[in-house]
Amino acid sequence: MVIPKQFEGLQDLEAMLLTSILGTFVALSEDLISFRQAESYWLSDLTADLFEEMNLSEEIVNILHEGIRLKELIEFGNIYYDAIDKLIHDCKSLIANYYTEYQQEEESTFSSLLN
Repeated sequence: MVIPKQFEGLQDLEAMLLTSILGTFVALSEDLISFRQAESYWLSDLTADLFEEMNLSEEIVNILHEGIRLKELIEFGNIYYDAIDKLIHDCKSLIANYYTEYQQEEESTFSSLLN
C-alpha cells in the first residue's frame, strides 16, 4: 500500500486537484466518461463554490467554471472537443507552474545545505 505524502501547503493540494481535474478532461476528450459523470467528479457549481470558499487558486476556479460551461457545447461536436482541448492545455500549463516552483524551492534548499 502506498501512503500519500502529507500536504505541506495549499500548493500541494492545488497541484493534486489540478492533476485529477486534468484527468477528468482527458477522459472526456477520449469519450471514456460522459459529461454527467464529469459533473459528479468535478464539474459542478457546488465544487467551484467550495474551491472559492477554500481560497484555492482563481485559475483553478476559472477552469472549473469553463468546464461547467462545456455542457452547453456538447451538441456542437468539434467545438465541444476543442474547448476540452483548451482546458487540457490550461491544466497542463498550471500544473507545470506548480512543479517549476517546487523544483526552484528544492534547488534553493539544496544550495543552502551546501553553503
